[in-house]
Amino acid sequence: MKRIWHNPLSTDARLMLWPLSAMVLLWTVVPVLVHTAPPLDVVESAMWGREWVVGTYKHPAMPAWFIEAGRVLDGGAVGWPAYFASQLFNLATLLLTFAAGRDLVNARVGAAAALSLLGVEYFSWRSVEFNHTIAQMPFWIGAVWCAWRASRQSGTGWYAALGIVAALGLYAKLSNATLLIVIGLWFLASQDGRRALKMPGPWVALIAFGVCVAPLVHWLDATKFAALDYASARGHEQSLVATLLFPANALLQAAPIVVVLAIAGVFVRGDGSSPRALLGKSKTEFLLFMAFGAPLLSIAMALVGGAGLRVSWLAPTFPLLTILALAHLEERLSDRVMKRLGAVAMVIAVALPAAYAVIVPLAGGFGSKNVLRVNWPQKDIAKALSAAWTAETGKPLKIVAGVAWIGGLVGIDHPDRPSILTEGELKFSPWITSERLRRDGALAVWIEGRGSTAMPALDRLVAGRDVKEVRMPFPRAATSGPLVIKYVVLKPE
Repeated sequence: MKRIWHNPLSTDARLMLWPLSAMVLLWTVVPVLVHTAPPLDVVESAMWGREWVVGTYKHPAMPAWFIEAGRVLDGGAVGWPAYFASQLFNLATLLLTFAAGRDLVNARVGAAAALSLLGVEYFSWRSVEFNHTIAQMPFWIGAVWCAWRASRQSGTGWYAALGIVAALGLYAKLSNATLLIVIGLWFLASQDGRRALKMPGPWVALIAFGVCVAPLVHWLDATKFAALDYASARGHEQSLVATLLFPANALLQAAPIVVVLAIAGVFVRGDGSSPRALLGKSKTEFLLFMAFGAPLLSIAMALVGGAGLRVSWLAPTFPLLTILALAHLEERLSDRVMKRLGAVAMVIAVALPAAYAVIVPLAGGFGSKNVLRVNWPQKDIAKALSAAWTAETGKPLKIVAGVAWIGGLVGIDHPDRPSILTEGELKFSPWITSERLRRDGALAVWIEGRGSTAMPALDRLVAGRDVKEVRMPFPRAATSGPLVIKYVVLKPE
């Protein structure tokens, strides 16, 4: 297998060193310093991670595995490792963007693409919330890169890598299947792809993919494809208008890329750059197919199914779209422009975390009734409700029942490591049986105004029982009124 990275690093590759290092460091440290509660998706995944399941009723469980592994490595707390895991995935995405851009165009385009992505929200502001969108991104660009390398070589190594990376992408998020369909169509439709099908490589990829994805298929079958039902329901939460506006909304999300390139001077003509060879036909066709194939397929499926599309579902395609755009601007990527781009990326990598550190604490101090979740008093909530459970039972807390958010705040750092019974529904938490629920009891919790009646299973669970409450202020939003949490103690047998 050909060497993946050139050594020593090119000047263009070295431009990424400090901005990407700053990204990883600051977006790990800043949320630790300013958050008083983890983000929702981190809380939910942390509660799932302790069960070590292949997936849940929503998604495969890859983010949960990494958060749980980080908790173990950190000695028991869910804190900085969760933020660090998110940055590692983003770092992998950006490095793979560089690798794909280098192979398809040149190292300069690869580095420029990686640097210009730092302003996108998933690599900055929203990267503090490690979720399935962020988890899928390195596997998306990684599968495309492996497909290109595999199709250009006669061996089977890159095909095996393609099969493995494609399968892992599904463990991150099932929507990666749209990309795999597009890759398969490219092998059938393109001359390079059809030529490759006559060799053993693609069949090696299929075998590697099948072996790796088998546990995921078993999970889907065992849960009666609940995750697909959840994805469909999420899609139907959006109107068809959202699907029609999907391209426009996507352009708005990609706007930071354009701004960064504009500041760096990429769109200015006559910068003294030397002409470069244009992309060849096969590379152009491949990039167009991969960059636009999955979004167009998603739009078509949504229109046929009468569902809507969430703009976040486009996030994994940003690296490819950026490479494609820069491939047609490569003659403007002079040494001067690249240095300026590196400087702009460094400013972004430092300034956005600094702004986050200032804005997030203040956002909870203006008396808003919708206090940011990361400004909730997680430790106070956990302490108060744990004390209530202990006072009534004197036994370990094994199960917390309620929505993922409030139940997770109670259980995420609890020394007894309780399981979550999401919304009181056994089908949402198959690791909890009726027998276990009777034996271990449960602490049912919900927020006043968002009562158990919004969760029929939880309502049945607490019916006829003594409902109590705890009240506590929002330390960063004193004028917003106290937080009122209702709870019921279901005593163990």
